[in-house]
Amino acid sequence: MRMANAQKQETWSKEAGYIWSMIGSAVGFANVLSFSALCYKNGGGAFLIPYIVAHLVIGLPMLILEGMIGQRTRLPIVTAMGNAAGSLGKMLGWLAVFTCATIGGFYVVLTGYSVAYTYFAASGTIGCDSAFFFKHTFLHDSGSLAQLGGIAGGVLVSTLIVVIFAWSVLARNVHAGIEKICSLFMPLLGVIVLIFSLATFFLPGAFEGFKHYLIPNFSRLGDWLLWRDVFGQVFFSLSLGLGIVTGYSRHNPTSFNVPRAMLKVAIGDFIISFVAGFAIFGCIGFMSAKSGIQFSQLVPTDSAFEIGFVIFPTILAQFGGLLARIIGPIFFFCVFIAGVTGFFSIVESVAGNIEVEFHKTRKRAVAIAMIFVGVLAFPFCMGNGQHLLGSLAPMVLGNAMLIGGIAEIVFFLMLSKAMKNDVVWQKGRRRSFAYYSLKYGVLPILTFILVGALFKEISSGITTEGIVRFSWLAFVLISGGVLTYRCSALGNIEIRQAETKL
Repeated sequence: MRMANAQKQETWSKEAGYIWSMIGSAVGFANVLSFSALCYKNGGGAFLIPYIVAHLVIGLPMLILEGMIGQRTRLPIVTAMGNAAGSLGKMLGWLAVFTCATIGGFYVVLTGYSVAYTYFAASGTIGCDSAFFFKHTFLHDSGSLAQLGGIAGGVLVSTLIVVIFAWSVLARNVHAGIEKICSLFMPLLGVIVLIFSLATFFLPGAFEGFKHYLIPNFSRLGDWLLWRDVFGQVFFSLSLGLGIVTGYSRHNPTSFNVPRAMLKVAIGDFIISFVAGFAIFGCIGFMSAKSGIQFSQLVPTDSAFEIGFVIFPTILAQFGGLLARIIGPIFFFCVFIAGVTGFFSIVESVAGNIEVEFHKTRKRAVAIAMIFVGVLAFPFCMGNGQHLLGSLAPMVLGNAMLIGGIAEIVFFLMLSKAMKNDVVWQKGRRRSFAYYSLKYGVLPILTFILVGALFKEISSGITTEGIVRFSWLAFVLISGGVLTYRCSALGNIEIRQAETKL
């Protein structure tokens, strides 16, 4: 019955629209801000080499796998994993959904930052001390996780603006909403970032920044922390292990060529990151020349959001009032585009599972998903919101995503005969590179990183942040078990009703 309902769902109107929407899902804060922050932390060019390798070895094969799960089953991740591995599969599917919703909770708030800062940059209200403005005037930072602090009014209002805009897009069908907006926004983002990057070539000191960006320090390639950062960046940037790619791909017509589409998505994701890096490093080089501070000592943090909302406003101040009011809003509008298109895919993934598992209409499922994510967003609007994000990030943006990726490879590439023998994994008489990479490369790597991360977490002792992380994990696993039981019971009732009618 659920498969029959799934067959009636809407599809993307064109493969190009699907690709732009997938690029919109992949390109986010991780590309515009985190990529440059990690490049700066890891010696610039030394980060680029493993980043390309990780895209080829992990990113592209995982994109193809998740895309094929969606296109072949026409189902969201919970139902697809349930069909592949029973109750355990469904529970892990719900873990992916709750992880996705939690990410959506702080992702919409962070996208709201870009809305607020577009206004702040245009009006020139940030002032000289950008760190004080960000942490105290805007965030109302409480100073610790244990202290809630008050509601940050500016954060809450800007978050509501993003929620309303996202709802207006997602409430429509996929080709009139997500496809249409992403097909407009993503080329626009690419053009703006390219123009922005080219403009930095004319800034004094920019070439010093480009030198640090492009010339690798090969000695850094032996640092395993560099490779950890690279794999994490690729996994998070491409939204892997969360059911997001599967959620978009379930709307594919069977004629779409998933490997070809995903290759374009991976290339698009890399190009946006690479070009944005020129803009960020060029501006940092310009600031270094203006301030007389050495390039390597100019940015004291590897936090993506401090680089975006503290360091970059400081750089803007070097341009002078009028120019800063032009460049600033353009930059933060780019961050908004990257954030909101990623948020679309998060809500779509959550809504798709609600739609299929609970037999809701698309509009109702989207409404439920938006309310759920909105409730999760509220705590991040409090004074301790940044500290809460920092405590949850290792579990939500790390371990939970790794569990999802491992489960997908095991359930669909090793246990599912139909998926394992799918023609997409064949290249002539042999298996494709993507198949061998997933089975013998990605699976061991993800397992090793997960075991290492959990061991480090447990061995480091009990902390407040650790309690928050594992409490979240316990809550979502229990909730996933309850939903698995409820949906199974609902399915049994429907079967009995159908048998009675026959």
